[in-house]
Amino acid sequence: MDSNNIPAERGGDKLTLTYLNHRIEALCGHIRDLELMAELPKLMTPKQVCDFVGISESKFYEWKRDGDVPPAIYWSERTVRYDRDDVIAWAESHKVGGAG
Repeated sequence: MDSNNIPAERGGDKLTLTYLNHRIEALCGHIRDLELMAELPKLMTPKQVCDFVGISESKFYEWKRDGDVPPAIYWSERTVRYDRDDVIAWAESHKVGGAG
């Protein structure tokens, strides 16, 4: 039997509804992730990273000096990009408190 399919006789209606609510929340989270990825370019400029995270560029460069930014892709001395997936993972790793 598929582990995603809880029969009513095993858990009753309450467990089934709780399970379904959990699955719906998980799917909503996945949809939000997909929407976010559709909005952000695959390779982001420092300004785009700042806009996404909601910080100033000066704060970003301060964090960069401290080594607390996502890994960078340097195309030249003056051209740097950040991979969207790395930026999202970096932002997620800095969550504090809350229900997330």
